[in-house]
Amino acid sequence: MTDAVEIARDAVEMILVRHASTAWSGRRYCGRSDPPLTAAGRAEAVALARRLAPTLPPATRLVSSPARRAVATAAAIAAAAGGLEVRHDPRWLETDFGDVEGLGFDEVAARHPELAEAIVDGTTAIDWPGGETAAALRARVASALHEFAYAEQPVVVVTHGGPILHALRLARNGVADLSEVPAPATEVRLVIGIRGADRRAVLPSRA
Repeated sequence: MTDAVEIARDAVEMILVRHASTAWSGRRYCGRSDPPLTAAGRAEAVALARRLAPTLPPATRLVSSPARRAVATAAAIAAAAGGLEVRHDPRWLETDFGDVEGLGFDEVAARHPELAEAIVDGTTAIDWPGGETAAALRARVASALHEFAYAEQPVVVVTHGGPILHALRLARNGVADLSEVPAPATEVRLVIGIRGADRRAVLPSRA
């Protein structure tokens, strides 16, 4: 159940939704690959949408990563909320995992032992071999957050674990870990101040 929060006049609420499950969820690193939702994932998306839609304030915007797993999840929310328009924004795509794409953790440990050790240690700022740097991911998420801060409208963003983690880090002055990334088809809520992310009010929700 999501904690209640009073939104200040100089802030907006942002809901970061992790897309529903695919066949790779929790099994393989899935960045720029584009698997569809499984049957279970489609059911998760519908359940999420039915729970989330009644809580959305008027004039809420709905933004999605262009990946089809996110788009399908966003479509369920849009329908449950009475036909919201979905805007696609590539800044919310998952991390480009490069050489790790499609691997399970055991395979990562065999091929990239230092990387696997960093992951186990809870390192969140990772430059993926052959893929995206932490700085590049942070920059694109920061750009999107900055835009939302000045739009002054509540927003739902359907995205992926990596961007959510970096949004939390930006909102909390660099303090966030993997345990705070929501499971598929659940969300975290942020209060975004007009001048940027307000790190005083990060509200995890794992319904």
